[in-house]
Amino acid sequence: MKKLLYYWGIPVIVLCLFVCAGLWIKDLSLWTIFEYYGNIHHPKAFNSETTGQIGDTIGGTTAPFIALMAGFLTFIAFWAQLRANAQVREQFNIQQFESQYFEMIRLHKENINEMKISGYSYLMATSIVKNNALETETITRTQIERIVDGRKVFVSMVKELNACFNFCTSYAKQYNVAEPELHQIVYRLFFFGSFSSLPGYDQYKDFIEHCKSELKAIREEHKETFGGKKDFVIDGKKIDLHIKYAPFTGHESRLAHYYRHLFSTVKFVVEKEREGLFSYRKAREYLKILRAQMSNDEQILLYHNYISGLGKDWEKPTNQFLSKYRMLHNLPLHKVKFIETPRIHFLKIILEIKNQSKGNDPMFEWGDAS
Repeated sequence: MKKLLYYWGIPVIVLCLFVCAGLWIKDLSLWTIFEYYGNIHHPKAFNSETTGQIGDTIGGTTAPFIALMAGFLTFIAFWAQLRANAQVREQFNIQQFESQYFEMIRLHKENINEMKISGYSYLMATSIVKNNALETETITRTQIERIVDGRKVFVSMVKELNACFNFCTSYAKQYNVAEPELHQIVYRLFFFGSFSSLPGYDQYKDFIEHCKSELKAIREEHKETFGGKKDFVIDGKKIDLHIKYAPFTGHESRLAHYYRHLFSTVKFVVEKEREGLFSYRKAREYLKILRAQMSNDEQILLYHNYISGLGKDWEKPTNQFLSKYRMLHNLPLHKVKFIETPRIHFLKIILEIKNQSKGNDPMFEWGDAS
């Protein structure tokens, strides 16, 4: 638009001014043309006959230029109105997007708040009330159920997952289980529960049955302590399993819909960015709001879910939600254990990011500079 005004608008205006000025300057060639063809002489006094001819000449000469200028200005007005309508429509679409997006974030927070794991029950107090008149005794016991809810659920689940890795990794030594399959099997035992079947791993059937049997025994022993600070020792190493509920019973009912909704929310933002509603940088800003709602333990479990293969769609070539859109940006790298570290796993992508952004846009917030 600026180029159009500069290259066409200004010359047209200058030309019109030049023509108008030429009508009042006798020495210009335009006035000479008028005298030659119209036999018009500059009047010394006002004369209606000669001035009428001059007016007709001026009107006929300048009319095309004025019409051209009017048409140009009309085009500019329509163009400006078209741009304004496009901006209003774009703003309306963004408002619709934001309304739905922040509603999805609200549902994400509700999903977390509604998460609950019922733990062990125990007797809080016992009281005996004697009635001497009736010679009876009344015994009252208060039973308390220990509950883990909200974001605390993820803290306990990470602790349980690490314990599951510690136990099963020790058992895998005698079965020669390859690391990728070991990680997948252990996460599935944690996700679906140690009593569930794991199709697709028939060659490791003996190892899986061994893990199930040992985890069941650990669960029974854990129940006896009601989640107390009992240290489980394996290969001379103490395993922290201080949680308030029976371990290794599975979390599919809690995590499945949590991951589905989280994935849908990220996909919703990325699709709108690829449709051209806003830029990639703006999409990152929207997703930063969502990522800010996730605790470190949530990001650790999200990475485990992806590495295990259950969440492989997060990073397929058409998505790249974890790397390109930085949904693991706040992942505490030093807390990721037993599996391939994120820095190694995403090494190629990290190098590409550094080459493109000259190191100013790291993939991870925690120590990615190295």
